[in-house]
This record gives sequence, structure tokens and C-alpha cells, in this order.
Amino acid sequence: MVEIVDLVNGDVADPPLGFLVCLRALLMLLKALSRGHGLWSLLRRHYGLSPKNAAGGWSVSLRSFVRAQGVAASLLGRLDGVRLVHAHDLFCGVVGAELSKCSGAELVYDAHEVEFHRNRRNSWLRTAFDVVVERSVLDRTRELRVVNAPIAALYEHVHDVPRERIRVVLNDHFVNRCRERSFDVPEPGRLALVYVGAGIRGRQLDRLASEAKRLGVPVHAFFIGELPELAIAAGWVIGPRDYESALVSLVAVHRCVMWCCVDDVCLSYRLALPNKFFQALAVGIPVVAADGSYLADLVRTHDLGFVFDGRDLEKVVRGIQSPDFADKLASVRRFRFGLTAGLLRI
Repeated sequence: MVEIVDLVNGDVADPPLGFLVCLRALLMLLKALSRGHGLWSLLRRHYGLSPKNAAGGWSVSLRSFVRAQGVAASLLGRLDGVRLVHAHDLFCGVVGAELSKCSGAELVYDAHEVEFHRNRRNSWLRTAFDVVVERSVLDRTRELRVVNAPIAALYEHVHDVPRERIRVVLNDHFVNRCRERSFDVPEPGRLALVYVGAGIRGRQLDRLASEAKRLGVPVHAFFIGELPELAIAAGWVIGPRDYESALVSLVAVHRCVMWCCVDDVCLSYRLALPNKFFQALAVGIPVVAADGSYLADLVRTHDLGFVFDGRDLEKVVRGIQSPDFADKLASVRRFRFGLTAGLLRI
């Protein structure tokens, strides 16, 4: 099997703009222009989306498409005996589709979230271009993998992928790595808001900082990557990057909830279930989800925590201090058991 994970850090130089590469890019552009109106009508009708502008960010997708051609060409001589290609994300999928076409190997395409509408400049042309590129990948794909049922439904709508070719694979690779120490509920005065992940835009960290400061609630953060100035200025408790044992110790003595809020800026953020949600399940704590997200729907349906409306965190803090917090802990454990046993489909 060949697994294609990352084009950004690869050792393949950008290919020269040969005739065939230019022709393929031009064909994708023409298909995007042809399909764009219908695509955006569908996205507006079903998901309330509108493009940010006409063509912003399109050149980024074009360069990624061209680079993918060069990576595919460099790998063609290494495919002897390969029967399966597993490609992660959109432009790795372009590489995988080329390798599948030339070698006859089967292609598994792992879209993870929503590849054509992420936290970036989602212009009319860029989104349409990425959709037609992804459609070309899916035409070669034996199995499409997505992270939950709503995203599977989205790919059925946008790409007409038959449901039997879509496999839902949850990001639940934390469940066997860290567990809560006990079922005891810490005292109401010992509470903490927890964040695990990258310190990047779109995660409502500025709102978390301002509301936590106003209410005098401590924030314990475990950052993956660069430490943001916002966290330092707000006086957050910064944990180690190798965080799992520290997180287990923290939830054993504090009433903790995991901050999972995101801005409603793209379909990926709205529909996907972030890693930190599954990290919270693994250690048995509730979550705080942004109103309007699919995660918020799960929180309401299964009593997995709190929904934040973007304005006032005080209601969440009162819920953490409430005697009912023990019920939410029990709901989280039941939900995790249901996922692990295959009794729930999300």
C-alpha cells in the first residue's frame, strides 16, 4: 500500500508548467466555471452559504493542483506490486487518483472534513475549482472516508457519491489512550475550562479569554504548536505539549469542561467533530460547543455539556457548579460507551 499524507512538507520540487499540466489545469478551470452557479445554488439552498468574493484564494488551489501533478509523476516508478493507494486530503487525493489511473491500484480517499470549504478564503471560483478537482478524485475512488454522518450526506448531495461507497471513520483514536481516574465529582469551587489544540483563529479563543477573565474562571490550555500571545496575556495555565497524563490528572481534581467552540466560517467547522471532542470523551468530561454547529446538536441531544451562544459564558459556569454536573458526566460516559460499542451513529 502507498499512503499519501502531506504535500506541503514533501521533497518534490514544483514541476515545470508543461503542456499536459497546463491543459489539465485549464480543463479544471473550465469545469469550475461551468459548474459554479449550480454548486453555489445548492450550497445556498441547503447550507445557507454565500461566496466571500469572486476569486480570492484560487491561485493557492491552482498551485496545489499543479504541485500534485509533479508529486504523482515522481512516484510513478515506485509502484511495483502496489494494489492500494490511501490518500489523505484533497490534493493528496489528486496524487492518488493519478497513481491509481496509471497503476490500476485501488484508491481510498480520506476527506477527513469538508475539503472544498475550510477556514480560508472561500471564494466563488476557489470553491468551485476544488469541487471539480475533488470530483475527479472521487471518479477514481473505491472508498470515500469522512468523519461523520452529516459530512457523508454533504458528499452525497454535492458529488452524488453512492452511500455504499462512503465509510464514516470517527476521529476517535483517543479513547484507549487516556482514561479518567475515578467517577468522583470534584467540589463545585474547583472548576476549570480546558483547551487542547492549536492557537489559531477560528477557535473563539478571544471570547474564551475575555469571558473567563470577566468571570474569574481559570483556563488550562495544552497547545499543539506555537503558544499564542493571547493565552500569555490572559494568564492561562499552560500545560505540557505531551499533555495526556497532565490532562488526566487535571480532570481528577477539577470540574472540567473542554472548549470546542469554533466560528461559523466554513462547512468544515460547522459539521466536523474536532479532535478535542473525542479527547474530552476519552477523559470523561463534558464539552462547550458553539451554537449552530453539529457538535451543539449532539450536546443537546445527548446532554454532553453546554452550548455557547457567543455572548455570555456565565450560564456555562453555573452549569459546571450545579449538582446537575454529575448527570452530564454520566451522560458523557454513556455516550462514549455507545460509540465504542458501535451502538451510536454520529
